[in-house]
Amino acid sequence: MSYQIITKMVYNACTHQIETWQHSNNVWPRTDHFLALDVRTDEQLFHFISLVAEGTWQTRKWRKAFETLFREYPELRMDSYRDELRGKSWPEYCAIRRKYKELAWSKCGEIAARFRQLVKIKKEEK
Repeated sequence: MSYQIITKMVYNACTHQIETWQHSNNVWPRTDHFLALDVRTDEQLFHFISLVAEGTWQTRKWRKAFETLFREYPELRMDSYRDELRGKSWPEYCAIRRKYKELAWSKCGEIAARFRQLVKIKKEEK
């Protein structure tokens, strides 16, 4: 029997959170999960984008927006520099990964702003 998670994801403008509902159909016991990730600041939104880029956060919503974002900022996804990692020693591998993570982090505000523009999320006004 296959394992399937159906995910519903929304942006809650009142709480400034990305909310996810997950339901497992094929696993006993059948459980529902609710997760909320706060994305008020650029850093928090960048963290969410990083989770999606690494494949640790499942998302179907905004798929086209993420594809566009990852094309415009290839340093977010390891796929874009995987060839550079091939055949390197562990210290060299870590240095390359760190270089790309720092490059992406240096563009945190720019990446968060572009993502908000792509998915039409308004930044919280103070």
